[in-house]
Amino acid sequence: MWKYYKNGLVPKRSKQKSENEVVNLPPISNGIPAKSAVGLLDHHTRGQTTAQRLQELFFFSQGLRDHGPLDRTARKKKNILGHQSVPLSRVSVETELEITAHLKYHLHQRHLKGTTQNSSLEEKEAAVFQKTKTIAFKDQVSSNCPPDLLQSLVPLDEKEREEKEYNKEKEKKERTVNVQNASSCTDEAPEGQGSLSEGPFRAADVDYKQRSDARDPRLQRHSSLNTLHDDNISSLHFKHRRFMIYLCGGYKDTVPERSALMESVYPRLYLHCKQRGYDFRMIDLRSGVGDPVSDNHDLAEMHMETLRRCQETEGPTFIVFTGQKHEIRSLPNTIPQTDFEAILKFVERSKKKVSRRQSDMADESQLSIDTGDSGSFTLEKEPRSSEEKEPSQSSAVLSENSISSSSTLDGDEIQLARSWMDYDQDLTLLQTWYKLDKNTIPAVYRLLPVSTHHPDYLSRDGHRRKLGRKAWRSSCVKLWNILWRSGPEAIGEEATYHLLRTVLDWEVEQGLGGKQPPEEFSHCYKRIITDLLYNLKNEYAPQFIDLHKGRSEINQTLHQAQQRFISNIHLKLRHTNIHETTVSWGRKGLSAKHNRSHQFYVERLCSHFQRTVTASLNKLMQVRQAKGSFDMQRKEVSRLRVEEEIRRHVRFGKTLAQGYAFRQDFLMEMKRALEASASSQNAVLLLGEPGSGKSTTLAKLAQLIPSWIPGDAKVLICFVGLTSDSRNVRLLLQTLCLQLANIYNLKTEISESLSELSSELCSLLGLVTGDRPLTLVLDGLDNLSEEHEADLSWLCNALLPNVFTVLSASTQSKCAHNLQSQVKVTVLSLPALNCEDITSGLVSRLASDFCQLTENQRSLLFQSCLSCPSPLYLNLAYAETRKWSSFTPKESLNIPTDPNKLFVSVLVSLEREHGPCLVRRTALLISLSCSGVTEEELLVLLGRDDHVIREMMVLHHQTIPVSEYSPVPYAFVARLLHGLKGYVTEVESDSTWVLHWTHTEFARVVLQRYAPTEDSIKAVHADFADYFNGNVPNSPVFQPLAWIRKEKGRRCYEFNLRKLHCLPYHYIHSKQIIPLLTQCLFNYEFLLHKLWGLSIYHVEEDLKAAVIPEKELLDVKVLGQVLCLSHSVLLNDPCQLASQLLGRLERIISQDKPVTSGDPRLYSFLHDLLAQCKSSSLPVLVPSSTCLLPPGGLVHTLLSGHMSAVTALGHGRHYIISCSCEGMLNLWRLDEQTRPVRSLPRARGSAVDWAADSLTLCLDDSVVVLQMGHCLQVREVDSGKVLYMEKDSLDVPVVTTACDGCLLVVFYDGSHLVKVFDLVASCSLLRCVNLTLEFEPIHKDQSILVSRHSFKDYVLFAYRDGGEAAIFNAKCGVVSVTLKAQHPAASIQAVEISAQYLLLFCRYPYKRQSEIIHIELFSTASFQYLRSILGCSQDYISQVTIAGGGSHIVAFCPTPHSDTTEIIIWNLETEDHKHMARFPGLLAHGVCSDLRYGIGFCPGERFLRMWNLGSRINDQTLTYNVHKVHSDGTAEIVTMQRYPRYVVCQSTRPGTVRIWNVARTRFKGRPVQVEHGLFSSSDIALVRDLKLYILSDRGTANFTDTSVYQTLLVYDLLKKSYIKRQTGLFIVPCPRQDYRLLDGEILLGLSETRDHLILWDLDSGYIKGRIKTSYKETLLSSMDRDSQIMSSKEKTGLVMPWDRRTETQTAKRRRQDREVKREKDEQQRLEKEKFNSIDQYLLSGDERVVICSYFAHHLNVFSMVSEEHLHTLEDRWSHLSLRTAAITHTGGYLVVSNYSAKRLKNEPGICCIAISDDGCRVVFGIAGFNKLKVWEPFRRKHKTISGYGSLNLNWSSLLFITEVQSKAILLSEAVSMWDLDNGTMLSVFTPDSKIQTISLHEPDNSTLLLGFSDISTLISMTVSKQDAHTKSSTAGGKDLFGESSSSEDDEDEETNKN
Repeated sequence: MWKYYKNGLVPKRSKQKSENEVVNLPPISNGIPAKSAVGLLDHHTRGQTTAQRLQELFFFSQGLRDHGPLDRTARKKKNILGHQSVPLSRVSVETELEITAHLKYHLHQRHLKGTTQNSSLEEKEAAVFQKTKTIAFKDQVSSNCPPDLLQSLVPLDEKEREEKEYNKEKEKKERTVNVQNASSCTDEAPEGQGSLSEGPFRAADVDYKQRSDARDPRLQRHSSLNTLHDDNISSLHFKHRRFMIYLCGGYKDTVPERSALMESVYPRLYLHCKQRGYDFRMIDLRSGVGDPVSDNHDLAEMHMETLRRCQETEGPTFIVFTGQKHEIRSLPNTIPQTDFEAILKFVERSKKKVSRRQSDMADESQLSIDTGDSGSFTLEKEPRSSEEKEPSQSSAVLSENSISSSSTLDGDEIQLARSWMDYDQDLTLLQTWYKLDKNTIPAVYRLLPVSTHHPDYLSRDGHRRKLGRKAWRSSCVKLWNILWRSGPEAIGEEATYHLLRTVLDWEVEQGLGGKQPPEEFSHCYKRIITDLLYNLKNEYAPQFIDLHKGRSEINQTLHQAQQRFISNIHLKLRHTNIHETTVSWGRKGLSAKHNRSHQFYVERLCSHFQRTVTASLNKLMQVRQAKGSFDMQRKEVSRLRVEEEIRRHVRFGKTLAQGYAFRQDFLMEMKRALEASASSQNAVLLLGEPGSGKSTTLAKLAQLIPSWIPGDAKVLICFVGLTSDSRNVRLLLQTLCLQLANIYNLKTEISESLSELSSELCSLLGLVTGDRPLTLVLDGLDNLSEEHEADLSWLCNALLPNVFTVLSASTQSKCAHNLQSQVKVTVLSLPALNCEDITSGLVSRLASDFCQLTENQRSLLFQSCLSCPSPLYLNLAYAETRKWSSFTPKESLNIPTDPNKLFVSVLVSLEREHGPCLVRRTALLISLSCSGVTEEELLVLLGRDDHVIREMMVLHHQTIPVSEYSPVPYAFVARLLHGLKGYVTEVESDSTWVLHWTHTEFARVVLQRYAPTEDSIKAVHADFADYFNGNVPNSPVFQPLAWIRKEKGRRCYEFNLRKLHCLPYHYIHSKQIIPLLTQCLFNYEFLLHKLWGLSIYHVEEDLKAAVIPEKELLDVKVLGQVLCLSHSVLLNDPCQLASQLLGRLERIISQDKPVTSGDPRLYSFLHDLLAQCKSSSLPVLVPSSTCLLPPGGLVHTLLSGHMSAVTALGHGRHYIISCSCEGMLNLWRLDEQTRPVRSLPRARGSAVDWAADSLTLCLDDSVVVLQMGHCLQVREVDSGKVLYMEKDSLDVPVVTTACDGCLLVVFYDGSHLVKVFDLVASCSLLRCVNLTLEFEPIHKDQSILVSRHSFKDYVLFAYRDGGEAAIFNAKCGVVSVTLKAQHPAASIQAVEISAQYLLLFCRYPYKRQSEIIHIELFSTASFQYLRSILGCSQDYISQVTIAGGGSHIVAFCPTPHSDTTEIIIWNLETEDHKHMARFPGLLAHGVCSDLRYGIGFCPGERFLRMWNLGSRINDQTLTYNVHKVHSDGTAEIVTMQRYPRYVVCQSTRPGTVRIWNVARTRFKGRPVQVEHGLFSSSDIALVRDLKLYILSDRGTANFTDTSVYQTLLVYDLLKKSYIKRQTGLFIVPCPRQDYRLLDGEILLGLSETRDHLILWDLDSGYIKGRIKTSYKETLLSSMDRDSQIMSSKEKTGLVMPWDRRTETQTAKRRRQDREVKREKDEQQRLEKEKFNSIDQYLLSGDERVVICSYFAHHLNVFSMVSEEHLHTLEDRWSHLSLRTAAITHTGGYLVVSNYSAKRLKNEPGICCIAISDDGCRVVFGIAGFNKLKVWEPFRRKHKTISGYGSLNLNWSSLLFITEVQSKAILLSEAVSMWDLDNGTMLSVFTPDSKIQTISLHEPDNSTLLLGFSDISTLISMTVSKQDAHTKSSTAGGKDLFGESSSSEDDEDEETNKN
């Protein structure tokens, strides 16, 4: 063995070696050839010292080949100089390569040994071992030989054979460490005891493992299973996205390092991993533990299980810290029977020997004491007999061979000093604490629990428990001494070494050998205190080095053991992973708090540890790159989350199916029930008691179903309750729908609401066919949570043909009762286990665990299982019997005959050992948590319980908290969880790992035992809520709303789903409604993160749970309505929450002011919520006032059933019908649960399914008529049979019915043709006529208007915009009557028929520039005019229908100019007119036969919208009349350069002008001045500097026939009066956008021929100048003939080579003449374009440069200062247009989509463009690709920015660059802001109506000014800033319109503060 000498002093030795020396060579690598080993012996061992030979063995690769004289010379020098010369020797390149190759091969072989079981590798290694001779240096010691004689070195054939056999068996064994359970002793060792740490070589370890494995066959079985388990887990670690690091080291000496890592580095690494979507844990089982003792001696087992759990993850998993103090040693929990009995025999023999020796002590000779070479003392005595010589010789060999040669003297002195009474006490002590346990195969002696002989160890009294611990430590030391003294003689040194290994030895063995290579997973930090030897007398020295008790002397035994322990680490771990640091002694030894150098050491250690671990983790992390906008990222993350949820259920099902062992006959019964359900369409319901094995049975069933059902059967399985998402009905359906869509390859988006998912599931199940049947397996439906009251109504529609449904629930559950009453089910009860199942189950378990039971124990277990025959109880009862031993007293054998009582007994035993408060608190936290509790939560919440802290102080003397964040040591929690093994499991939930009970019944038992009252339950929930609310240290690290990292200038979010779920959950269950409202529902940041990380449906569920039945909170109601209005926006882009809330509630909240100072405000929480919105953590576009639809209106519900966009909708007598773009027809029933009744069958025969444009149900809803374009199809509803089909008619058919749906009447839009079909007679043609009317209609698209209803056989029709309607008699085929409107100015917009009235909807002119709707009523009996009903000026009629049995008219009115739709109602009897609902979007079609069900859809939507109009039919606040003011919009926004705080807006209503003060907060929602009637629609109004210039009196001048403006009116908005009227002007009329009002009252416009620009001086009324073109010799015209003609290369480019070779000179000349003529013609055409009229012009911002386009290949640039033509820009290859162009402020640069000074090629689809002021950055949008591109022409760089999901770039989009070229503003239906520097999209604002105009407020352009088409309010938008309140604009100037006052100033200041 290696020897250690103090201070490196090697004593002199004689040339002859002593007879006791044994030298072991290190193991030779498997890859060494045999001849190399022989050569090594022959050439390098002779004449060398042992150290030189050992060195040569390590560097043997240098001697494999002879590389010439130089190499031999180097080797000779090495032999001469010895070990120290090796690093300095130069080797050849070849030798260096060989050394490198050898080391790589050696590491590779080590890696293969730990990870593979390849048979080819075994054969290769076996072949190598056959060629290799293992050489051992062994002493040939004989009694006849002198002791100084050293035998020669010989190869041992016997040894060789043993090693060959061993190596063959080694490949079949497990390479992980098999842990001996150990009990810890004190760290004080008696003098003279040797260490049992592992030496520098592993030969002894290997030999003992081989022998112990041979004795214990369990090890082979367990090891192979563990290896398979590890491999399986390691293959799934990337899916788990988890890292775990295990820290270990000395209990006392490494506390500073481990504590610093846990306190400072762990939070940083945790944050680093969480920011990248990974979970992270760092475990230190020694932290805060000073006395590592347990009653059952299971600490080592717990440590190893925890370490293996860490090693199941990737990355660095094992970190060991070493110092100069040895680890606390341990007792073995079990000792093999043969070994223990051998020790007993040896002790008995020694007792007899000492007894005889003491009797003959007087006759014995004196002992002589000599000093050996090693400096130790050796006993020499006169031999008495051969029997007495052998122990002495053996002892001598042990002293040299074992741990230390210095232990000989102390050992023999102790042996001589011991009497036979001491040995008798040893025997008594061994037999007292170790008992033979025959329940283990083979039998072992087991260490009794501490409380067996020291009952005070488990006392509730802390003092008595302390005394019990002290008594056990004394017994433990004595036992360890006995085993150490007796073990080497009795069972051998190696066996003793393994028997008495420390916990740290086991950890290092597993940590460095469990995963190969260890360098990838392990690190060692080695700390040496250099001057420790000089401070041994310090009181803190025993904490860092092993000293003798009571003396300041080093305990050499433990010190040498520590050195060998470190050497063992060096052998197993590469030096690059061993980090050694030296420090000096300081105050209190090693203390970072008291020594600055130690603080620096600790900080450096933490920094190095963090860098090392971070680098390793970064290599393994698969971080999702942040691509696209926030909404695109959210969709991708949501999809991945659902897919991971599906994989969890599949993996869990496979695991359960593998463990299925019982009830094989019951599977056949399940098969027969499934076969019967195919015809009955019943679901199979499996009922059973909790724990009866329902989940395992269904998992096995799902595995067998594909072989039972014919066809390509698919199985969907879900275990409800496995994850938190699976307990939610809505998320469960979402998972099922996504799986179905994937099975049938449907590329569609799955909805998220419960009602929509129910319909979509039904639609998806309707796709199942007979050749691909589907089985739906849902286990544990009684575990559904209460979010949706565990709604199971969706199951009723899931029972469809070819769909097999299997369900399970507990027998007595409410869910089982609901299923049997609501769903058609076939009930099967899961039978109990029979005797055979129980017997086979117990026998198989005992055999697999290599255990047995006594007859009484077996009988008791069997009878207990018969009394409760369930798999759950069998497993739990068997686990309890594993604690029994064969010597367990019969009265202690007790198994409760109920799983719950059995669990209670386990809790009682744990309370006795760990303390009742700790067990109670832990059990409650697991039971009441939301889907489980994490270990971090458990530690913190335990530490926040005063009862637990006091109990730990009393029982465990734990006074100092481990850390501020986790005051409870993790070891205590780990011990408790280890005791609950089998009852608690760890699963993944919400992107982290949580602990929860293996069965839900255990939670109920815990609540009954520990929380009998509701208040105790609320208290635990309140503690959880307080924790998640952030009232803990390091809350931003462990419990933020989201972990944020920055990546390439953008912020990437990983949401804390745990907090988002749990915080409102615990607030609700603790009944803390006010904190729920303030911290969750009305906390902007929480709402934002929950909407973003989860969805709006989760927020709506929280709102529903927050409703107090006794008191309705108005804030909750209003917030719910706002979320409903913004539902579609927030579902796609939750980041718009702030803008949506402010855009809907700003005006409501600003008006919510108390009447008096003491009155409360109407809204208690909304004020704070809106204030938080303005300081959002995200950059958000914040509107200044309400610009969206406010809450309080009638909202719609969504009806889902189509998987693609809806195209048509129709209604019949009882049903409505809808069609999607793939041709699927759904039939809907109108009732409380409106959902698709069924999907109609596909068209039969050669007909195809159409995406219909209109649908009509006829003949009592039995026939459906489809119209698509010019095609018509009539088919039966039930069968799909096509009755009639008409293709490609000349005109578009318009369909209606007559005679109660028996006659089909088809009009043709654009002609007079009408066809009538008799549907009763199989759709036979009854009439085909051409109508002749008195009036001649004007045919155009959609010109004919036909009533959808009919009266008898009458159908009413008219032509749009006409003044007459007609009644068509369908039976006779003639026009019966013509109805005329009451005024010639009428324009008919729609017609309809009720039972009493014929209705004409006519539009009439109303007042000035307005119109109004009149409904003219005619009698159906006499066809006479009866009366008219007036509408209002805001009605835009599109579709009308009769509702309420003919009493009401419902009109659906989409308004294209505002992109909104209104639903309007007229009461035909009372003539009330109401606007019922208004919503964003243009409704494509709507129907309403019942006021409760108004249904319609918008283009592109795959769901229907439904309004309950009857709920508010009597609301008088919705009534409109002709006197109600018409709402107008904003047509133009003009900023005032001289008055920057004022903005003038022109309304869409002609003549109205509003002035806004954008600098005053008080006037953000109302103008400071409004002027009406200033001009008419025929006038031109221009604004500049608060003056309105009006061009009016458009007419013909006296001297010309051209129409001109002859009068100029100037209105001073400040003075509110006209200041000038000038007549006699001659201003050419142009479109409004062609006029520009310049500084100095100069008007820029175009001439009458649009060939030049004109400048009018409005002050004088005359023309100031004309800007005309003056073409100089252009580039094209100045070309000479040769340059105009294409080069010969270009000219001949189209001529083939063979044509050129055969071309004659005449042909060539003719060809060249043609080319010259073509070039001249092209030149002439370009020259003619110079005289085109001006198409458009651009004016620079400083009004100095203007550019004109001409529908030509050139642009002209003019100077406004000199009024000259500067130059012409030409491009002969393309037209140049300014419709997509931009110019800089100074006019220095122009960018167009097809021309610029820096051309950017191949960019089609540019629809909008902007340029910075200096021209260095150009931004343009690409239509169709929905992305922006940033081009930097001078730097020749460009980048692409992806748009958001709903972005729709088109030619009307507008683009601006703001804020020093760093931001861009895009208006494309929505307003969005983009970060050009980082290439990201910052924020989006989606309006409800159309934005008419947009402008940037100068001078900084940081404020957006928006004008909407339907509201008159000017909306200013700014970007919110975090931690900064939105302030009013900093525009200069003073108030000019009298809006200032002292009180108002104070109000503005207060508003800005809020």
